[in-house]
Amino acid sequence: MTAKSVRPLFQGPLFLGTAFLLMGVSMLQKVLYLFHTSIPFLDANARTILDWAAILLVFEIALTLRQLVERIDRRAEARSALRPDMN
Repeated sequence: MTAKSVRPLFQGPLFLGTAFLLMGVSMLQKVLYLFHTSIPFLDANARTILDWAAILLVFEIALTLRQLVERIDRRAEARSALRPDMN
């Protein structure tokens, strides 16, 4: 392993921003349903769009937790490498 830090492929706010965008589209779709119209290019109801947003949020949480665990493991490995063996 080199001393150079390797950046993970996952960059945080991508899924989070998309989930909030889908929530906004869902709210817009719900308001448009009150006026008996909908977004012309979208063939899904508001509940389905909210489901998509929830899936993205769960995926975001899972990836963030995975990154946290990896960082904790790396710090623990670095600390154990710096400490001399007590045996």
